[in-house]
Amino acid sequence: MKRRDTSITKVIILTLVSVTTVVLATFGSAYYGWERNRRISNLESRLAVTTAQLESSLALPLWNFDNEQVEKIIESTMRNQEVFGVTVTEVEGSGVISGFSRDAQWRVVPTKVGIRNGKVMTRTGKIVIYGKQVGTVHLYMTPGFLEKSLHRWAIVIIMAIITLNAFLIFVPFHLLRRKVIKPLKAIESYALKVSRGETDAAGVPEGDFFGELKNLKLSIVDMTRSLAEERKEQVRKTAERALLESEKTLMALMDVMPVGVTWTDSEGVVRHVNRCFTDWFGYDAGDIPTLDDWFLRACPDPAGREDRLTRRKAAFDTALTDGTAIQPSESILACKDGSERHVIVNTHRARNLRVDIFTDITERESLRNRLLNAQRLESLGVLAGGIAHDFNNILTGIMGNISMARVFPDSPEKSARLLDNAEKAALRATELAGQLLTFAKGGAPVKKAVSIRKIVNESLSLALRGTNVKSVVEIPDCLHDIEADEGQMSQVFNNIALNAVQAMPGGGTLTVEGTNLVLEAENGLLLPPGGYVRLSFADQGCGMPEDVLKKIFDPYFTTKAGGIGLGLASVHSIIKRHGGHIEVRSKVGEGTTFVLFLPSTGTTSTAGTEDVATVAQEEAPAGGSVLVMDDEEAIRELAVEMLGHLGYEVTTCASGEETIRMYRTAKEGKKPFSCVIMDLTIPGGMGGRECAEAILAFDPCARLIVSSGYSHDPVMADFRDYGFRGSIIKPYTLDELTRVLRCAAELENR
Repeated sequence: MKRRDTSITKVIILTLVSVTTVVLATFGSAYYGWERNRRISNLESRLAVTTAQLESSLALPLWNFDNEQVEKIIESTMRNQEVFGVTVTEVEGSGVISGFSRDAQWRVVPTKVGIRNGKVMTRTGKIVIYGKQVGTVHLYMTPGFLEKSLHRWAIVIIMAIITLNAFLIFVPFHLLRRKVIKPLKAIESYALKVSRGETDAAGVPEGDFFGELKNLKLSIVDMTRSLAEERKEQVRKTAERALLESEKTLMALMDVMPVGVTWTDSEGVVRHVNRCFTDWFGYDAGDIPTLDDWFLRACPDPAGREDRLTRRKAAFDTALTDGTAIQPSESILACKDGSERHVIVNTHRARNLRVDIFTDITERESLRNRLLNAQRLESLGVLAGGIAHDFNNILTGIMGNISMARVFPDSPEKSARLLDNAEKAALRATELAGQLLTFAKGGAPVKKAVSIRKIVNESLSLALRGTNVKSVVEIPDCLHDIEADEGQMSQVFNNIALNAVQAMPGGGTLTVEGTNLVLEAENGLLLPPGGYVRLSFADQGCGMPEDVLKKIFDPYFTTKAGGIGLGLASVHSIIKRHGGHIEVRSKVGEGTTFVLFLPSTGTTSTAGTEDVATVAQEEAPAGGSVLVMDDEEAIRELAVEMLGHLGYEVTTCASGEETIRMYRTAKEGKKPFSCVIMDLTIPGGMGGRECAEAILAFDPCARLIVSSGYSHDPVMADFRDYGFRGSIIKPYTLDELTRVLRCAAELENR
């Protein structure tokens, strides 16, 4: 319970009022008693005198039996307001001879009986004449008027006490308040402000100080000033000790943290690096006194360092402007021993200090890459059976038809039909190889406008080959194209299809549906507004419970024996990198549906359109010499046969260096090659791209054609950007070779 202090003002007022009231009340009560006794004594004296007068006045009339005179004498006595009544009785007191008394209205009325009133004073006297008693007189006098007089006198005394109290209290109290209370309050206020630390606000007390109060003020002011200075010094020392202890505690906590930590001030000076940071990177605070020194060592490449510093500064400026947190960033930093560590950097600001926390994910990323490779191998293993089955069927068709064609050398019609069948089987093998190359392609997305229908059909054909799962594709012709990496999108569809196959071991149907839609600004998918393609994959499998459904996109989470849990995680990652969204709905026993939202181009590609370099032409121009560069002898021999059949002189070589030498020799010998067909990739040597750069350097008009089995290489898609006149994908036929030669010749003539 809070204690309430009594003000000195209240104490003084209560003391003065109490003392004055008690003294005056005691004196007034004593004086009132003395005055009352005096007045009663006077009344008794008047009662005795009046009784004696009546005794002498009534003696003669009673002796003469003059009752009329007796009544006149009594009435004359009743004129005195203090007389309540008078009665005259016989000697024996047996009867009233004459008498008067006062009624309720204080009027005088005659009475023949004795007066009985306990509130009046009475006196009895004997009426004697000539020594003989002739009667008895009874006089009654009331003290009422005395009491009224005493009451008025008491009121006067009380008013005097009140007036004296007012004079003795307010006048001295005013002087006391002015000369004592106010100075004491000023001293009290000054002391309180100093005790709260408000030294600047605590001015020296002002007022009428004199005598001991003046000395008290000077003593308190000196004392409080001294205490304030001591308090400031104590607070400063305490703050310094607390800061030092907090820094020691913070550094100790940093040193036991399982992550690297650097503590930097606003000037970029490194205040502390923890033990884990030193163990990881090999630097201590003396090696990297500032952040500039740290970045100079951690990012030895000037271009990379400048780019990283620019991005960090932009992130800091944004955080300071918007008040938002600095987003974590991934970096590969160089250690003191020359090794590199892959880390996640979290930066936090507190006042003028900055803390960078480095989380080492080098081992995790290495493990993730190994597991991702294992997952890819596992996916290829799942597909290997069906692919081997199809390739065996295709090879059987090729080898069987060729062997049968040899049996009928004298029957051109049968041989042509058998060779046509072998060629069709080879085309099927080419298509299957193209699908495998698309599936195998990974890494950062290289986007271009692609048809979803084409990728879906190829992916399902590859993933469901050799299984008991059939597909139903409901994709309208008006479905828009998407900007995507065709290989990575094939990987997404393959992983989802394989997941459906594993969910339906007893067989079933995988239904794929596609629609166009436009998302508004507030769309709930947290995607930018615009046009999208919605693609759904619905299977009839066993479904997933809710607890599994929440984790299917988590890396390394799997419910399959021997699985590593990166298939759907990579699906989620690829969709996000393409600016899309993926969601899944599933119920145990009712199957699973994956729904993909991918940004669309807003247009639909026209089937059958091809690059001008692959448009069918009539026949290749005859004549001229062609240089063919390829590391495979079988391809070189095939090129000699095909080009020789078309009327060309053919020269072959196996490396880029040899191609450059032969082309330069022919050019200087005035017998230049009319065309050069070069392989894009030469294992362990100079490929077509580097070779083309060298040839074009001394002959900008060289007619170059690139050839490769990797149809998804950027050089094959944008061959003109690299100086080529055309491109041809291996394996190729005579018709395709004719087309590309015709296109290269036409481009030169334009």
